[in-house]
Amino acid sequence: MLRAHRSLVLLLCAVLLTITGCASSQVRLRYVPTEELPAVTFMQHENIGLVQFTDARPTQILGIDKGKELTAVSNVAAWVTRGLEKELKRQGATVTYVLSTQQITDIPTRVTGTISKLQVTPLSAGEYRGELTLTIAINDDLPTTYKATVVKQGVPYTNIIEPLLAELLQEAIAPAVPTILAAQ
Repeated sequence: MLRAHRSLVLLLCAVLLTITGCASSQVRLRYVPTEELPAVTFMQHENIGLVQFTDARPTQILGIDKGKELTAVSNVAAWVTRGLEKELKRQGATVTYVLSTQQITDIPTRVTGTISKLQVTPLSAGEYRGELTLTIAINDDLPTTYKATVVKQGVPYTNIIEPLLAELLQEAIAPAVPTILAAQ
């Protein structure tokens, strides 16, 4: 009886280890605006209609780390769009965030975008590379592609991926902000 009970406990432990080894790792998506940008000296009075970007990535998995799939806790398209919204507002623009172009009627500047790549690749136990590719169009003109690659090192087994993704988004959208503001 005791031997059967011990075998059952060992079997349950093995199953739990297998399940946790195959599970996905949830990654929080955050955006922290850079502190290195110059201070806003004037307000942009024109309104920008920012349509939530389209996520055109072939897979929703951000990458594989230690045998686990890295997946975002929240919507990647909303994360990218909200990051761009924060940067535009930080530069003094008035931004209206909408989910579709049909919601924009009398806004002079309309910004749309597509996410074609977001990937995290472990390079070593404490080093990761992130890659992000976006296309952004202003008023249905030809879209411009913005690419960013960031390599981040940290102490192994600490949370390096979330700050890496925040920096990666910052690198990708920073060059788009002046272009959007100049289109007004």
